Amino acid sequence: MAILLIGIVAVFGVSETINRLLSDHGVSSLVFLLVLAIVLADLIGKFIGVVSATFPDIIPKLDDDHLERASLIERLRPGQTLALLSGAYAARLAMFLIIFALLGASYAWAPVAVQETLVGPLGPLKAIELFLREGVAGSVGYFLFFLGPENLKPITGAITPEPLAAASLNGDIFLVGIRVYGLAFVLAVLRTLVTPITLVRARGRAGRLTPPAGPSPEPVGGPALA
Repeated sequence: MAILLIGIVAVFGVSETINRLLSDHGVSSLVFLLVLAIVLADLIGKFIGVVSATFPDIIPKLDDDHLERASLIERLRPGQTLALLSGAYAARLAMFLIIFALLGASYAWAPVAVQETLVGPLGPLKAIELFLREGVAGSVGYFLFFLGPENLKPITGAITPEPLAAASLNGDIFLVGIRVYGLAFVLAVLRTLVTPITLVRARGRAGRLTPPAGPSPEPVGGPALA
């Protein structure tokens, strides 16, 4: 779906950034375009997940794994379950950091003409740092929007003292994507911090779910011995 959306944007020529990336034919441009597709695909997947959890009748589940998950949790000890959940959440956080690193590095390697359509030329380490800071600061702004711009400025300023400025409409869209992805990253951090609560809820769900009863095993020796 992400590749399809980028293709539609390219066909209609509504994005100067996409047009320059495709017309460059360089490896660095293709790598940056691929990373953009990965980030967009991850955001689409998370959006579909939220919609399917909120409106389960709109996007039906392909399979029901509640019983399998409950059976697994019932077989594991609390410490083992906590380690399993912590490992899964840590892997998710590592994935976010890797994608932020790929985004920053591929941005820095992209042609300067492409960078000038977004937020200006940046080096690899500077781009990674600023994108991560911008994402976290943007997520905080989404969380605490009710405080108002004046009260939010000291908080977000402490996270990113050098906020990125968009050079065009493409840059504005790019920054919105970074902030939304930063919101998903911060939510993953919070989910990792509340792993014990997740463990309690998971074990409670496991206690409420009853695996389906299978056929009773036949006695050894067959019906005659029984």
